[in-house]
Amino acid sequence: MAADRHDDLDDLDELDEEPSFEIVVDEPKVRKPINLKPLLIGLLVLVLGGGLGVGAYLLTAYDARDLIGLLDIGESEPRLSLELPGRGDESKGIEAPRGGGLLTPPGAVGGSGPGEMLKATPDDAPPPMETAKASPEGPAASSAPSAAVDPAAEALAKLEAGTAPPPPMPKVAAVDASGMPTQPSPRTAEKQPPSYDSMTTPKGEVKPLLAAPLKDLVRKTQAGDLPYPGPDGRQPWQVYARPWSGPADKGKVAVVVVELGLDKAATEAAIAKLPPEVTLAFSPYAPSLDKWIKKARDYGHEVLMSLPAETGGAIPRDPGPYGLMSALSPEANLDRLETVMSKGAGYTGLVSLGGLYGLSPQMAATFAAIKDHGLLYVGDGTPPADHAPPNVPVTAVIDGDPFREAIDMRLNQVSMAARTKGRAVAVVNPRPLSFLRLTTWLNDLDGQNLVLVPASTLVQTPASPGKS
Repeated sequence: MAADRHDDLDDLDELDEEPSFEIVVDEPKVRKPINLKPLLIGLLVLVLGGGLGVGAYLLTAYDARDLIGLLDIGESEPRLSLELPGRGDESKGIEAPRGGGLLTPPGAVGGSGPGEMLKATPDDAPPPMETAKASPEGPAASSAPSAAVDPAAEALAKLEAGTAPPPPMPKVAAVDASGMPTQPSPRTAEKQPPSYDSMTTPKGEVKPLLAAPLKDLVRKTQAGDLPYPGPDGRQPWQVYARPWSGPADKGKVAVVVVELGLDKAATEAAIAKLPPEVTLAFSPYAPSLDKWIKKARDYGHEVLMSLPAETGGAIPRDPGPYGLMSALSPEANLDRLETVMSKGAGYTGLVSLGGLYGLSPQMAATFAAIKDHGLLYVGDGTPPADHAPPNVPVTAVIDGDPFREAIDMRLNQVSMAARTKGRAVAVVNPRPLSFLRLTTWLNDLDGQNLVLVPASTLVQTPASPGKS
């Protein structure tokens, strides 16, 4: 009982305690501002991208005339400036109105504005008289101003009256079988661009050279079959040269065409349409060199191999993987030289126009190697006396500037050198214009007291410089 009473008292104490309440206040929500920057950037990208896309489509899908047609909002057809208001056409009998027009600036002769007081005087108009002559009708008639005739108003009156001549019919371009309009050739027959087909075949019987190479003049090496002097002392450049016998009282001119074998049309034209006395030099990068060299010798041409080498100038030309470079070691350049010599057979020597390498100290070792192989050398550089191969100095590269006037000027320089020094060598690149100017010049050699000879005829040796 006491325990229950105690519990009841505890319950009364709990009832006497004040109830506690917790008030929860909702905090107001803060709205975050909307960031419009990404939206504007995306919209700008879409607009610019769409504009660029439309522009690119118009440039690729339309030509210039279509774009002009799209931009032309006028309903009238385009007209020449002579047909616009204010301009006359003497060929059609149309005179320009005296009041000027759209193309006549204000103040100009015959225009509107302050310059209207200045009147144009025709060339065939009589000079103004200082004093007026008496008129048969009397002073009244002479003082009456003559009625000015406005050509524009007169033409408009004829048009309204129906007496004006019908307008000329537009010219319709001729069409071919497919319905497409044909375009006239911009050049006449006399002004067609030069081509190999326009070259003529030289007259005379074709006499092929002896079969080459000879076994006694070839050795097998790691680089391939290389030319070497024979056991009896014969030199390859002498055996493979084109024989020549001609007048000794004329200046001798040799022509060397370089970089053949890379273009079939150019090579065919050089072999078949140039005189057999012209020496042909083939590139070591050309395919089927043995076939090209054999064909050239069958047509009577003496053959050289082009030797790529480092060049100078503002834009140096890359000589390729076989090119001789002054920065390489002498052994590396010797390997490249032997690689070039192994690409063909039956040639008399090497030709090189690599001016920078030709002036380098390494050129002495190259001269010595060429001499050891029994070959002649055509090109840049001065060989030393103790290691000099048979060499032929170059007078001029006639088409370094591939223009008609420049080529003719170089050919004239070659002619002058041949007349004054007795010999000259012209180097030519395989181009249609170069071949056409060259053949025209060759046809006139007899009139200049000059004669065309193979390059080997002009060989100079240290023992007998200047001897031919």
